[in-house]
Amino acid sequence: MTSAHHLYALPKHRRLDLKARFPHLTEQQISDQLGRNLEARGAACARLDKRRGHLPAVAILGSDERWHLRLGTAMICSNAARIFLNLDVPAPTPGTVIPHSFRAFRSGPAGHVAEDDRAGVRPDWDVVLTGQERRPDLVPRAERCPINLDQGDWAPFSQVPRSDWKGRKRNLYIAAAGPMCHACGDSLGQDLHYDRYTHLITGLLCNDCSSHVNECPHPSGCYQADYLNAPPAAHLKERYYVGGNRDDRKRAARSAAA
Repeated sequence: MTSAHHLYALPKHRRLDLKARFPHLTEQQISDQLGRNLEARGAACARLDKRRGHLPAVAILGSDERWHLRLGTAMICSNAARIFLNLDVPAPTPGTVIPHSFRAFRSGPAGHVAEDDRAGVRPDWDVVLTGQERRPDLVPRAERCPINLDQGDWAPFSQVPRSDWKGRKRNLYIAAAGPMCHACGDSLGQDLHYDRYTHLITGLLCNDCSSHVNECPHPSGCYQADYLNAPPAAHLKERYYVGGNRDDRKRAARSAAA
């Protein structure tokens, strides 16, 4: 008989969630993985040091008829390598030219340098900023600058259509516990997190927490464990529609019956 003591140190709902996430593993195997995570992470999961969700953000219309995000005083699209973005720069004024490039970066003897132009790489272009501004959450995705679009700095679009069930539920959780990540509180919430056993949404997480929160091995005393133990908006008990869009399934059923 297995003891699986690392697994059984967790609250019951977390045990059930993990067993639902890893149905091919035994309790002992899940517990052993938690033990390895405990050795690697220590007393608490580490926070990343490059979070910036609390910086004031505004969308600015450019000469390319797209909206460009200013975070603090820096333009997010001014460097395709987001981690190298300089946030300590003067705020741009109308008429400022922002160079745009999709070129990737590689590591070399001189540090990180841009790769040479290659066939199929999207071209560079310059954008002149106008004086027209808008709240970032009111800018539809299709109208946003594509550089660094999915890196977590843009607020999710808030004016979602009725058919967008994820967007509508995300708005519910933002109203209940705020737009910042419900686990770390340091970055904008982007993704709905849900319990795999009950299929109930537990909260809204940033890109980083969404990727790693289920690996947290701590029973308590860690910001990720605190979220998993008692999500601040779990009382909403909204269901995550596993397997696709609820409205799509309704339409499919109506079509089959016709």
